[in-house]
Amino acid sequence: MSNCALSGDNLTLEMITDFLRSKGEVSIEGNAAKRVKAARKIVLEVINKGKVVYGINTGFGKLSQVKIPLNELESLQLNLLRSHACGVSDPVDTDIVVLMIFLKINNLSAGYSGCSLEVINKLIELLNKKIYPIVPRRGSVGASGDLAPLAHMSLPLIGEGDVLYKNKRYKSEDLVNQGIYEPIKLGPKDGLSLINGTQYSTALLTSALIQAKDLVLLSELTASMSIEAVLSTDVPFREEIQELRRQKGQKEVAKHVRNFLKNSEIVESHKNCEKVQDPYSFRCVPQVLGAVRDSINFVQEIVENEFNAVTDNPLVFSDSGEILSGGNFHAEPLAMASDQLSIALTEVGNISERRIANLTDQSVSGLPAFLIESSGINSGFMIAHVATASLASENRTLSNPASVGNIPTSANQEDHVSMAPAAGLKLLQIVENVKVIIWIEMLAAAQGMDFRRPLKGGIGSELGYKKVRSLVKYLDKDRIMYVDLRQYKKLLSDYAFLREINDMADSD
Repeated sequence: MSNCALSGDNLTLEMITDFLRSKGEVSIEGNAAKRVKAARKIVLEVINKGKVVYGINTGFGKLSQVKIPLNELESLQLNLLRSHACGVSDPVDTDIVVLMIFLKINNLSAGYSGCSLEVINKLIELLNKKIYPIVPRRGSVGASGDLAPLAHMSLPLIGEGDVLYKNKRYKSEDLVNQGIYEPIKLGPKDGLSLINGTQYSTALLTSALIQAKDLVLLSELTASMSIEAVLSTDVPFREEIQELRRQKGQKEVAKHVRNFLKNSEIVESHKNCEKVQDPYSFRCVPQVLGAVRDSINFVQEIVENEFNAVTDNPLVFSDSGEILSGGNFHAEPLAMASDQLSIALTEVGNISERRIANLTDQSVSGLPAFLIESSGINSGFMIAHVATASLASENRTLSNPASVGNIPTSANQEDHVSMAPAAGLKLLQIVENVKVIIWIEMLAAAQGMDFRRPLKGGIGSELGYKKVRSLVKYLDKDRIMYVDLRQYKKLLSDYAFLREINDMADSD
């Protein structure tokens, strides 16, 4: 997807993933622009008739009973952006900001917000010119919308706030003075349309979800490599066992593991061994990772609905001429989905840590202690496992739900909030931790497979092994390991490799 015309109603996770990785040009689809103009006409008619409508000619939140004179409507919108830009802490990553703008454009393009087309076009201009607002990561409770983050995102439209441009931080006014872009004047409802919505919470969850889909696939591959290394049986992955459980995710994971173990000389070599059963972290991979896949599918449905949802307030219905106040800005679906994905990914890390423990335990794996020759003088993977235990433990704390932590705001007018941004931020930390856990298991499993040579693993296991060895050499004696541990970033940015194992996993 080199270019994307947004219409407000057809975004999918696949389209957004493609956009993030290609950074193509964005535009608004023609019919969407007509809907935006029709809703804008309703807003202007309301003002001209002297009607009082929340968010158009009133104050906000607890101040919604204050009527604003016609000559102060522009100041109302300007003050809204300035006063609500109360974000704190370090900025979020650029990809999150890109997602926020992209989703906000799509949200406004549905034509129910009543904002001017100029607002949407300016967002498009900033995105296409790669002028990215600096958005502090904390300060939103996820209702009434992601007010503070979206206010920071919107300040550059009026020539205020800070931005990242060509990898350098600028004051927006500096770019304006250089003629790189021109600010706009906000009209009635423009500011409220910009900051009232769930785009920050959605962006956090979407980023995590995209990465989670890669991580569960890699976890399946890595588990297959570990199965080879410790001489586990492939019987628990047989199709007839999964059919009796009836769980979709479990069936899918078992199929993937079977495909990864296909043609394994290692598995074939111990078909008639005396071992009766393997530890649960090997035997129950389909049941555990299958539940993770089911959770991911649930979260994806929630997120894709939110991509094309209108989360503004009030809403403008141009067909009937009505302007209705509701609560679509409340991010509870995203908060719960973020908490669910946090739990699922914590389990990915938990079961991976257990397999690493088994790989390094000579009494379980039958491999040299801590996967190193001459153990004693060498410690091998001993402390690499300790690192995974640390990360898995941290994830257990982070996976406690944020969505149940309500704190009323705005003088109790906004008396129940979602805490979706908090849920999304801790979810992203879990994602980072699980990346490292899976990579350490991959390193350990490859090391174990080296001890099984000259026998080769299955087609997937060997593919994973070769990828590891292209990044990290065999550990023949102790060396500084943090250099090896950092290589996970190269693995996860190799989209061609991820596509290859995905195709292999799904093959019949």
